[in-house]
Amino acid sequence: HPRRPVVPAPPLPAAPLGGPRTTPRPRRAGVVEVQRSVTAVLGQDVVLPCRYRAQEQEHVVQVTWLKRGPAGRSAEVAVLNREHGEHVQEPYAGRVLRRAAGPLEDGAIVLRNAVQGDEGDYECHLITFPMGSFEGRLTLKVLVPPLPILNPGPPLEEGQGRTLAASCTAEGSPVPSVRWETDVRGTNATRRSAHARSASVTSEFFLVPGRSMNGKSLTCVVEHPGLSHEKRITHLLSVAYLSDASVLGHTEEWQEGMEGAALTCLGDGNPPPTYNWTRLDAPLPAGVRVKGDTLIFQRPLAAADAGDYICRVSNRVAAKEARANVSIRSRAADDEVRKVDLVSASVVVVGVIAAVLLCVLVVVVVVMTLYHKRKTKRISEKYEEELTLTRENSIRRLHSSHSTDTRTQLEETLQLRAESRQGSLRGDSLRGDSLRGTSICSAMSEEPEGRSYSTLSTVREIETQTEVPAAPPGKEPKEEEEEGGGGGGGEDPIKQAMTHFVQENGMLQAKPTTNGIYINGRGHLV
Repeated sequence: HPRRPVVPAPPLPAAPLGGPRTTPRPRRAGVVEVQRSVTAVLGQDVVLPCRYRAQEQEHVVQVTWLKRGPAGRSAEVAVLNREHGEHVQEPYAGRVLRRAAGPLEDGAIVLRNAVQGDEGDYECHLITFPMGSFEGRLTLKVLVPPLPILNPGPPLEEGQGRTLAASCTAEGSPVPSVRWETDVRGTNATRRSAHARSASVTSEFFLVPGRSMNGKSLTCVVEHPGLSHEKRITHLLSVAYLSDASVLGHTEEWQEGMEGAALTCLGDGNPPPTYNWTRLDAPLPAGVRVKGDTLIFQRPLAAADAGDYICRVSNRVAAKEARANVSIRSRAADDEVRKVDLVSASVVVVGVIAAVLLCVLVVVVVVMTLYHKRKTKRISEKYEEELTLTRENSIRRLHSSHSTDTRTQLEETLQLRAESRQGSLRGDSLRGDSLRGTSICSAMSEEPEGRSYSTLSTVREIETQTEVPAAPPGKEPKEEEEEGGGGGGGEDPIKQAMTHFVQENGMLQAKPTTNGIYINGRGHLV
């Protein structure tokens, strides 16, 4: 707060006796503008501001900067005078100067190359005319940015347990913060320690070494108010390891006379391993050269090159071996194999052709069977259709040609049966007539055994039965008269039966009638 000096007031003029007395009004003073706290970075310049806002007819005559000590004592830093210029005390010579020339209303100074000893409370005293002296106070804080250091841990080897990978230390004021950025899985531990004017932080990163971590980055990140941006220190992990060994290159196609044969030993490690080729129970054959991890046969293969080849891979971590059993086929065996292959291929081809022909034959048989079935079906349908048409036509002809009454036809049938019975009543001389009547009746109906007579055989029987020997005189005429009288007409029953037939093309066929009977499968109607 500005401290206003007590300035004695000028003596008041004596008032006339009997008149009023007046008191002068005090003038208003200006304002000191300072910051309560100023921060500086170690080694950089910092401005200590002090500005006075003057009133009319008021100006600053002198500005004095003081630094308060630990015991409350103040030490002069610099004096800025309007007439005599600047004066800097010895401890600050060359490090303190006025920020801008001109009126002393701006009494700020510049403190160059700030150090931690510059921290503390500063006072700015201003002497103005005519209002007297004023003062302002501020606190200077000097930041000490950290200088992080990353220290790698002991050598890492695959198979170790939890091991220190690296540690990162940062010291500054105020206390910095330290963290890790990495793709490697691990844990960290942090410890702090305080000093007189600063504090340090140490962070350690632990992991379980593995070959997948080799070459991965481990970054220490430090943050601090005195740093314009984060500070990062990156460390590449190095994990020593040795992978399993294996041999590549040998196949079953190796044979005598083959050129360009080679065996390659596969093995990876850190540090890079060395390779050594040997042969089990025998030295390496002549004409073989070792080039790094590869064993090269510089000549055509021979039967003596067969055997067990051993590749040894080693580095400072470990040593491992891999074995390859090399077999070489002879040309004679290869020719036999080729012949067998040709025979097998021929058999396979013949089998395939036979299978194809069999399939074709089966297809042809199936197609022909289906074709014949369809053709037979069409013929049967056509035959049935024609037979149906024939029967329909026969029925139409029967209905069209027959105009007699059903009763008349029935009477004719009964008369025929009666005449047959009448002929059967005759004696031995008339047994032929009886046989004739029986033959006619049998011709008009099917026998129980399913036999039938044709029209022609029936007619022949009738003709044979007509030739009957003459009866003795005196009896035959009488019996015929009796028969004629009993029959009512005296006609021969054979002639009456013949009225039901018609002769066409030298054959007798039954006349169509509605009550006719089929006597055989050919459709003859009686």
